[in-house]
Amino acid sequence: MSKNIKIALIGNPNTGKTTIFNHLTGFRQKIANYPGVTVEKKSGLKKIDDITLEIIDLPGIYSLSSHSEDEKIAKNFILDEKPDVIINIVDASNLEKSLFLTTQLLELGRPVLLGLNMVDIAKKRDLKIDTKFLENILEIEVSTLIANKKKGIDTLIDKAISVSLSKKSFGAKVKFDSFLEKEIKNVEKLFIDKIDISSKRLFAIKLLQQDKHVLKKIDSPLVIKKVSQMKDVLEKRYKEDLEIVFANQRHDFIRSILTKTYQRKEKFKKNRSDKIDEILTHRIFGFPIFLLFMYLTFQFTFSLGAYPTAWIESIFKFITSSISNLWPQAILPLFRSLIIDGVVAGIGSVIVFMPNIVMLFFCISILEDSGYMARAAFILDRLMHKIGLHGKSFIPMLIGFGCSVPAIMATRFMESKKDRIITILAIPLVACSAKLTIFALLIPAFFPKAYQPLVLFSLYLVGLVLAIGVIKIFKITLFKGKPFSFVMELPSYKVPSIFTTLIHMWDKTKEYLKKAGTVILGFSIIFWALSTFPIKSKDISESYMGKIGKAMTPVFKPLGFDWKVNTALIGSFAAKEVFISQIGVIYAVKDAGDTKSLQNSLKKDYSALQAYSIMLFVLISTPCIATIAITRKETGSHKWAFFQLGYLTLLAYIVSLFAYQIGSIFI
Repeated sequence: MSKNIKIALIGNPNTGKTTIFNHLTGFRQKIANYPGVTVEKKSGLKKIDDITLEIIDLPGIYSLSSHSEDEKIAKNFILDEKPDVIINIVDASNLEKSLFLTTQLLELGRPVLLGLNMVDIAKKRDLKIDTKFLENILEIEVSTLIANKKKGIDTLIDKAISVSLSKKSFGAKVKFDSFLEKEIKNVEKLFIDKIDISSKRLFAIKLLQQDKHVLKKIDSPLVIKKVSQMKDVLEKRYKEDLEIVFANQRHDFIRSILTKTYQRKEKFKKNRSDKIDEILTHRIFGFPIFLLFMYLTFQFTFSLGAYPTAWIESIFKFITSSISNLWPQAILPLFRSLIIDGVVAGIGSVIVFMPNIVMLFFCISILEDSGYMARAAFILDRLMHKIGLHGKSFIPMLIGFGCSVPAIMATRFMESKKDRIITILAIPLVACSAKLTIFALLIPAFFPKAYQPLVLFSLYLVGLVLAIGVIKIFKITLFKGKPFSFVMELPSYKVPSIFTTLIHMWDKTKEYLKKAGTVILGFSIIFWALSTFPIKSKDISESYMGKIGKAMTPVFKPLGFDWKVNTALIGSFAAKEVFISQIGVIYAVKDAGDTKSLQNSLKKDYSALQAYSIMLFVLISTPCIATIAITRKETGSHKWAFFQLGYLTLLAYIVSLFAYQIGSIFI
């Protein structure tokens, strides 16, 4: 007889939940050493004999509170969906921090299994863990594992199945002081007959803490009023916020356990990560080192990416010449032009820059997997604090180097709604991978090889500086208020997994190719048609596309743009890569060729100053229509989505205008 078991994976950020989830389900969820990566619950299936496991990977959280969106997702799932087994993954090398969430899960009155991950790291730090004592004191099963080496995961799942089938209520409860325990029981009596819920103890504690999600389940104003009065009495007694009182007593309980569970063989000494941090997070040298790493990333992106780019160029040049030679111009000339000048020229001009994108993701993945990206947020905390935010706000911006859409979703771990909206509005100013394709076309065409990484670095730096400036302006005008305190775990440094890095590179390559075969292909055909018709006109500037571009010229001429650039900018609103596709379609009329010929044609028509002005506009303007859509979804308002589109377009115009007009004076 088949059976279905729902398993929830929950734990602090950077404890290995997603690694376990990927191993069990065969998925390739992103893994990184900072919060905000898993921002939604992910579900996958695993079949073991006649048992089907539904495994849910929840966002990494520190407690069952509701301070941020990812905490709400995890907490609401645990309270409302009632999984058959909760697997709490904890960091064996940092049990005091990890067990805080465990004590809350034990109050649910449901089967809980504790997964002690990273026991190898704990061993290296001379930490001895008495797992048997931990099982006895917590009254739950404990399983040790090393997730990144796939050790102990199968045993963990076997225990989870066993725990689920036993149908027992597991877990020891934290014994708070007599005053708290008395009020918890009093609160339970208030709603015991009014609501169907199994975890009455945790529910009562959350009511005393005035948790908004739990309060919504109570439809009696009298009960809510009574609990609020009880909370006020307790806070007067303790002279402290009740949530802090509960937290302090939980930590006391945890420390009492760890005195017998957790033993250090030798006196505390600095580990390797501590020694590296003395240099990389240095008060003076930390920021210059961060800038150096960013510069080396761009240097690597261009230098190593040049070789596969040349190979892809050769392939598309061969395809174009083969079609041209085998397909006589007299036979279906219009369809021949569509294939050569529309599809091949449009798609080819975008695909050729795929190596640069892959190399950028390779570098970012190495920095993430090593643990350095969390340090980058820590280093920039001082700067971000001066503009009214904290280092956490920089984490989504780092994700924005890849794509603005997941970066905006990653703001869910931020506690303050105001800070979250500000960060969402500023994220598009960070140059995403789609914008990189345009930079990779224009920079080699107009700037000497020795200066190309520096030019690219300057564009990313301009984006970051503008983002900081915009955040500061918004903070003192639209969103006044003090920032939340910044607390963030700095994970241990580790050697990046080449396998994981290559998997991420392949996934990004597939995403890029899929985009090229759908959105970019579609717009390439549309722009080919607009550039070809009316057929009676042999001059592309007299086509429908040419007329649209010319109509825009009075507005964009002060920026150094002509009708060809104007038309490409229209398409780039859908996706930035379409800019290259459109330019490829226009110049294919003359060259029908590879990227080198396209770059040579551009160099004849534009100056380096015009190219830089174009890149500034591309850098600052909204990345794509999907960014506007996700902004509306995450802010819950059309107002902020349209505001983001409007201010980015205006800012892009102003900056490009100043750059071109001032540059024209000196060049």
